[in-house]
Amino acid sequence: MENKISIIIPVYNVEKFIVKCIESVINQTYKNLEIILIDDGSQDMCPKICDEYSKKDNRVLVVHKKNGGLSSARNAGIRDAKGEYLSFIDSDDIIDSKGFEEFFKEGQKLDLDIMVGNMRYFSTEKIGEPLFRSQEIKDFTVGKGTKFFLTLFQGTKCFREEVVDDVYRRDFICENKLYFHDNLIHEDSYFTPMVYLKAKRVKYIDIAFYYYRQRSGSIMSVVTDKSINSLEKICYMLLNEYSKTDDYGREALSKLLPSFYKVVVYRYINSNKNYKEKLKNYRTIFKDVKGIKNRNFEEILVYITPKLSNLLRKLMRKDIGNTQKIPNF
Repeated sequence: MENKISIIIPVYNVEKFIVKCIESVINQTYKNLEIILIDDGSQDMCPKICDEYSKKDNRVLVVHKKNGGLSSARNAGIRDAKGEYLSFIDSDDIIDSKGFEEFFKEGQKLDLDIMVGNMRYFSTEKIGEPLFRSQEIKDFTVGKGTKFFLTLFQGTKCFREEVVDDVYRRDFICENKLYFHDNLIHEDSYFTPMVYLKAKRVKYIDIAFYYYRQRSGSIMSVVTDKSINSLEKICYMLLNEYSKTDDYGREALSKLLPSFYKVVVYRYINSNKNYKEKLKNYRTIFKDVKGIKNRNFEEILVYITPKLSNLLRKLMRKDIGNTQKIPNF
């Protein structure tokens, strides 16, 4: 008997994209699916579109709820899910019809808590190549989440917090109470480190089944004060886990937290806000996690003189401002 996958799709005012998203799921070659559409108080045609799909395909379950944000919608899906595995898909994205089955069946053989996959960016004009993954990640055999977490920092740009190209064992998520945190914009930036800190069996499977749409006007295209405050809050929530985890987890957090909090400092500087308190916080976190051991030049420079570090980024055209840049692909 094939295991059932509960695919959770939060839906909010995406009538332009939702049909292609749902079609990509219902036309999967892997058929044992529970497709949970969480209408998060949409004001457009999305509720009607979702209901129409539930009438056409008995695998589709629609939940209509008051708007509560992405975390709230995903958590509603987790609560209603009956499948052995969970997958989260954003409602403006799509998944490959055959690649998802290949990815899942490979992971299922290994009895994983987390199957880590890959993605491509796409737009109306083009489709990108699979995102870079280091050889260390590709060679990682089944192991503890903390060890995998640390391995992600052994290559450039290898830590990715998106949950959409991963599949999770539902019992693992529920037994560890690993839900998405309400009132956060960067919910994946908290959820992903937390699942790595708790998981016993994790592996990367080198299949880019997920297509991540790049468009202006999405939730991640504009950086607001709430976004910056969310990232700062996540840093402190993860810092609270530092003393509770093993050596692998502590070393991974020692690399992650300075890289997260320096973004807060940069954005305060580039908004012409008083950044002195944020710099003080950065220095405290840097010392608490023994960041000096990483010998990261930029993070040491931020500790000493953040304005110089910010200027160097600008000269290299890598400045961190208050607009989320759409990736080149």
